[in-house]
Formats: sequence, C-alpha cells, structure tokens
Amino acid sequence: MKTLHKPLQITVYQDVLCAWCYLADLRLDVLRHEFGDAVRWSVRPYPLRVQDVLPTERELRGLVEEVQRAQREPDALARQLSADLWQGGDPPRTSVPALAALEAARLQGPQARAFLARAMQRAALEQGVNVSRSDVVFELASRVGLAMNEFSAAFRSEETRRLILDEHRLAQSRGVRGVPTLVIGGRWMLCGLRDLSEYREHILACLGRLSAPRSGSPERVVH
Repeated sequence: MKTLHKPLQITVYQDVLCAWCYLADLRLDVLRHEFGDAVRWSVRPYPLRVQDVLPTERELRGLVEEVQRAQREPDALARQLSADLWQGGDPPRTSVPALAALEAARLQGPQARAFLARAMQRAALEQGVNVSRSDVVFELASRVGLAMNEFSAAFRSEETRRLILDEHRLAQSRGVRGVPTLVIGGRWMLCGLRDLSEYREHILACLGRLSAPRSGSPERVVH
C-alpha cells in the first residue's frame, strides 16, 4: 500500500511594495512547479509600512536604495524594477490597503489572489504606480477578472484591515521582522531574499530528501 504523506507547509510573509518580495516570488514560482503537491504554500501579509503617514525624505532615499540594490540581482527580470514608486509625487503612505486588496481577492481563490498580486507588483515596482490607492486597486482587480461586487465588499470591510494588522502582530510574535520571510515546515525561518538553491535545499531537508541544508548563510530555527 502506498504511504500518503502530508504536504510540507511553507508560509511566505510578503509585502506587495517590496522589491525583494518581487524577486523572491520569481524564484519561489520555480519551486512551486518543481515540488508540486509535495508542498502547500501559504502567502501571508506583512506590511512594511503599517502607519498611514507619508514617508520622510530619509525613508524615501532608503527605499530607493533598496530598489537599486535589488536591480543588481542576477534574475533576468531584476532589471525591470524601477524606483519611480518612491521618486514620484505620490508615494504610498501605507501598504495596508494594497495587502487588504490581496486578502479580498483571496476569497475568490488562491489563483485570483496570485493574479492580482502579480499585477500589483508590476504596476508598483516596474511602472511606479501607487497601488495603495483605491482607484488603482479597483482598476487592477477588474483587469485580472475578479468578481467586482464581491471584491469591493471585502476590500472596503474594516474586518479585512483588522486582519492585516492582526497578521502583522502575530508574525512579529513569531519572530518575523521583515520580508520576504519563509517559514518552512515550522522548522526553518529564512529571512530576506535567498538564492533559489538555498530555498530548494531547505525544502528538500524538510521533505527528508536531504540530511541537512548545505548552504552556509544564516537561518533561524523555529521553536
């Protein structure tokens, strides 16, 4: 009789306005196809900008520098990243509305959320569009084919906003301090962008196909 194994659970904390998350998604997409049903992925919101306030000049310079560093990564699409989001006259005050839009889309299925997430990432991080604005959110949601009445009700709900903030507090209590962060099998916590091979090694180790991750970069053990 064939032994059935539960899929390995991987939780990905991310912010749609983060250039490093943009690149992590590209790398993790390779592994989603590679591991198939052996892994169950859960993407959770972690807003880097929680408070609804304009970023200071110093914060804007830091955000531009983050994008410029991400542009130097070897990924083919890294060169498409743009810092215009933080250099124009309409920078996002907070990432909570954008993440609330993704939670609203999730109610129509994981694929609906994934389509909207990619559209928002490209608009924000390639074209410099402020995707935290409601008009932009609704335009992108319509473009990816969401059922708009259902989406609008969930997006405008205060409960959806509270969910984002509750997730943020819960993630912090578990040791998450930034994005992208992966929690693999409740065992390893990988903070920051990692090479594709490092992600793969940790997944293989948790699946029992590798005795231990061979990568030398630091990670944290989840207790």
